[in-house]
Amino acid sequence: MSKSNLFHNQPNPKARAISVIFSLCILCVSVSLWFALSIAVPCSAQLPTKFITEYRLDRTVVEIPFSYVRNQIIVTGKADDKQELTFLFDTGATLPVIDTALGLRGTHIADTQFREAEGLTKAESVWISEIQLSGDKGRATVNNVAVLLVDLGNISRMMGQKIDAIIGAGWMAGYITEIDYQKKVLRFRSPRSNFLEGREPDNQRSFLYDLKPINSKASISCLMVTGKIDSGYDYDFLLDTGFGGYASVAHSAARESGMYTNETPRIESFASGVTRKFRSNKIRAPFFMLGKINLSGRVVQIDVRNNDEYGQTGIIGNRFLQNYRVTLDYQRKKLLLERVTEREELDDTERRVLGITVRLDGRVVSVDKVVRNSPAALAGVRPGDVILAINRQKVEMIGMNRAVTMIGQPDGETVLEMKRGADPNFGTGGSPMSVTIVPLSPLDWK
Repeated sequence: MSKSNLFHNQPNPKARAISVIFSLCILCVSVSLWFALSIAVPCSAQLPTKFITEYRLDRTVVEIPFSYVRNQIIVTGKADDKQELTFLFDTGATLPVIDTALGLRGTHIADTQFREAEGLTKAESVWISEIQLSGDKGRATVNNVAVLLVDLGNISRMMGQKIDAIIGAGWMAGYITEIDYQKKVLRFRSPRSNFLEGREPDNQRSFLYDLKPINSKASISCLMVTGKIDSGYDYDFLLDTGFGGYASVAHSAARESGMYTNETPRIESFASGVTRKFRSNKIRAPFFMLGKINLSGRVVQIDVRNNDEYGQTGIIGNRFLQNYRVTLDYQRKKLLLERVTEREELDDTERRVLGITVRLDGRVVSVDKVVRNSPAALAGVRPGDVILAINRQKVEMIGMNRAVTMIGQPDGETVLEMKRGADPNFGTGGSPMSVTIVPLSPLDWK
């Protein structure tokens, strides 16, 4: 028999903002393809007292299916009379965000600005009547909820599909939320159930964390978990399912802790907010602990955002969280991670390569460039070397296209038979030589 639950959250209209620049509280929305943003919303606006946010479940446990696209959680729901909307499910967003293109209107709260990596963009905050997620196993509904109206066109382009809205903490704060990445299901329970009561973590496959709000004065805030990026350097990470990466660390904190130095191997990457892009770097973390979980050696993103503001938090994203069943008890500020996988998905930057590019000249394949410090460079390969065979397979037998693929995407240890000083068009003459190269990620080059 289904069961109905009703519980309330009264917004605090007197909550003061923590931002020293804008007198705004932070709304963090991070999206896949390594793009993240911080959105600021005025907290000091006098909200209508008639609005009381109500959280409703039509049964004890509501299950909502989701699709997992580019390491992003995508669900379908509605906002007021707008049906079949595509939502990005984002624990790192304070307020829900609605695309201005929908033309949805609500009770105006304030004109505001959201702060991205490289500047400010105007937005409007409003009250709307309802945001609902539903599936074959129930409905989760929030009535009278504050949202931001923002142009989400850039996020849609980056995701490769239309994103109509973003679910934030202001919507999920009244529930115990479970994310089952394996079954691709979100589960919602009433906080009255105290689902985590009596759960004792073994710190081997299950881990329990205390969370803290990013803004302790706000009635609803993003939540953070404390980790270490050096044995003596505690650091807070935003719990952010809107971030498609593994983890990020602010440039200033990475420098101060010694995680990131001038000599640290890195790969340049790009990140993007709602309207702007910014550069970042990926490195292999020499030391990284999240409670009892040792993440040392994993690839993290070093971000310079908001002018590298001192004290900026890091981010824990879906590439890490997807290895666990995640239970978030917002009201009690608890997080339970239960390990469900043995082998984690590698970051794109961990792809092992030889460190050479080739060119096709006439009937031969020759080395065009050799990257400094690469496995090929250490093995003695030079530009101009003519490649005759790869893993004892002659180039003339396997064809040039296959040869290029084998060099660009090596499958383990690679033996190249070459001639140095040979005719670049016919491969004749020159001195024969053979080298064995073990491909490595550029992050592991010395």
